[in-house]
Amino acid sequence: MALEREYKIESSARQCSQCDRAFGVGEEYYSAVVETEEESRLARRDFCPACWQPDTQTFFSFWKTSVPEPEPTRGPRLIDFTRLLRLFERLEQAEENRRFRYVLALVLMRKRRLRLVSLRRLGGRAEVLTLREVGGDRQHTVQNPGLSDEEIQGVADRLREILDMPERWEEEEEPGPDAS
Repeated sequence: MALEREYKIESSARQCSQCDRAFGVGEEYYSAVVETEEESRLARRDFCPACWQPDTQTFFSFWKTSVPEPEPTRGPRLIDFTRLLRLFERLEQAEENRRFRYVLALVLMRKRRLRLVSLRRLGGRAEVLTLREVGGDRQHTVQNPGLSDEEIQGVADRLREILDMPERWEEEEEPGPDAS
């Protein structure tokens, strides 16, 4: 039998379609794909063992399954951006951490903890950023060391590793104070 179109079968409702009893974690039940009269489409039906009667119905397909254990939820990894900002300030005196500090500045700007006040080009890719702390008057100067996109990514990966951050900074998005 050739299927002429694709069928989308819904996932389990985790309750019996006959008696409406909900299935518990680890409980076995039967799932079947049946053809419905409505537009000759295929639909999934789940049955508890008591309601399962394969001899009385025609199924397109059926199988025995169970409700899986819920996956442990990873709560949000909270990042103390105030501490991150203090780290950024301490790195100001360390010339050897200029690249790291620049990428940290980009992260803090993305997280709306720092806001760009001005940008002064020095030639080539080099530039000096003047940044202000959001919600305050403190300003910071950061020199862009002229990193390529690959170098920025490398430093960002190292920062993410150090801080045990999510794979993408956007996953950790949280609203920051909105001050001009």
